[in-house]
Amino acid sequence: MASGFQNDSNQLQAEMYKVIITMSNSTYYPTADGNDNGGVTPNSSDSFATLPTTLVLGKARARGNMRFRNIVNRLTGLGDCQVRDITITEANGDAQATSLQFTVNYERPAFIALTGTAIDGSTVISTTAIAIKNAIAQGIRDVTTATQRVYDPSNGDTQASITVTTTGATASQSYGTVAVTLIDESTLFD
Repeated sequence: MASGFQNDSNQLQAEMYKVIITMSNSTYYPTADGNDNGGVTPNSSDSFATLPTTLVLGKARARGNMRFRNIVNRLTGLGDCQVRDITITEANGDAQATSLQFTVNYERPAFIALTGTAIDGSTVISTTAIAIKNAIAQGIRDVTTATQRVYDPSNGDTQASITVTTTGATASQSYGTVAVTLIDESTLFD
């Protein structure tokens, strides 16, 4: 009969991954008016001292915020996770982000399914980092419509139905704008 501490596959075995989304290519992440603009951002209009100066830019900010929410939904669909240490390159409420970095932490990464092919069509999902990269790229490309808070300089904060479509990038290009690197892990030894 065993006594004392025993390893169990259901124990917490945290892994942290650094995520970088590069949005500097205006073909892949358009800035012109349309449902494909807005990039990806966790910030809403009121995150800045300088608010969006037009309704078009207010809608773009809302779309970027919706894409970030789509990414978080995809990441939590893989397993329980935490998103933290967010760093974003945005000048003001009018500016679309050019880079977004964050850390995602999974307490039980062994439960993330490693099957199938990534949305680029050629990469086999064989590691947790690839599964995370694929989920983020899918979140960027998710088409969603939601009632969202939008800043309109004429009326202040309003609620509006906002649609987010895929950005100007193909699935393979979206996948290529995402980088995921394992930065820390804990392992059980048998």
